[in-house]
Amino acid sequence: MSETSPVQTSLDLVTIPPAGYAAYWLSVKRLMDKKRGPEALADELQFATEPYTKLLLQAASSTLEEDTVRRMARNKALTLSRDFRRKFRLIRQTACAMAIGENPAKTLITLSGAFGMPVLDEARTMEQAQGLIETMRAGDLDPAVFPDISHLTRPEELILKLLFFVLWARRQGKTGLQAFLPGVSFPYLGDALRLCIDGLEEPFIRRRLDAQASELLVEASHKMRMGLELAMAVKNRKPYDDLLAMARSFLLDM
Repeated sequence: MSETSPVQTSLDLVTIPPAGYAAYWLSVKRLMDKKRGPEALADELQFATEPYTKLLLQAASSTLEEDTVRRMARNKALTLSRDFRRKFRLIRQTACAMAIGENPAKTLITLSGAFGMPVLDEARTMEQAQGLIETMRAGDLDPAVFPDISHLTRPEELILKLLFFVLWARRQGKTGLQAFLPGVSFPYLGDALRLCIDGLEEPFIRRRLDAQASELLVEASHKMRMGLELAMAVKNRKPYDDLLAMARSFLLDM
C-alpha cells in the first residue's frame, strides 16, 4: 500500500480479519478524497500484490460497467477459492499421512496428483526433500525459518516442504515436528502440525482440518464480497460515510 496506508503489505484474504480488510478500503477512500482524483488508485496499484484486491483497484479506476466488474470479481473469487481449497487439502492430507505413518512415496503421489497435470518431477522432489532432511540434521537449516509456507506458496515449493514434514515425522517421530512450530506463520499449518504432535487419531485430524478449511473459505468469500461492494462505492464516488455504513453491514464489531 502507499506510505500513508501500510495495510497493503499484510493483505491476505484468508488471514486478515474482516475489520482489517474493511479498514483497507476505507483508507483507500480517504486517500482518494485527500488527493481528489483517480491518481490515488493508480498510486495504490503500484503496491498491490494480492490478486483479488488488485483486480478491484483496477476496476475501480476503470470505465468498465458495473455488471462487468461484478462478473470479473466473481470469476477471480472462484479461481482463488479453488486454489485455496486445494492447498488446504494438501496440508490436511499431509497431516493425515503423518498421523498414520504413511509411506512418504505414497504421500508424494497423492500431493502431486492434486494439480491434475504434473507440477514437478516426483523422483527429483523426493531426492530434494531427503537432501533437506540431511541439511536440517546437520544444522545448516533454521527450523524457525524453513516452514514458512501457506495457501499462497507455489505448488512445487508447497509439496516439497510438506513432503519434508512427512519424512521428518517418520524419522524423528511426530513430536520432532515441535521444532518447526516457532517458524510457522500460517495458522492452518500450525494447527495441522500440532494435531499430529499431540498424537490424535487420523479421522479426528481429517474432520478437524476439513471443518477449519471450510470456515476459512467461507470467511474469505465474505471478505471478497465486502471488498467488491466497497470498491464499487469507491468507483461510483460515494461519500466516505456511505462506505463506512456499508462496511459495518458486513461486520459484527462495528
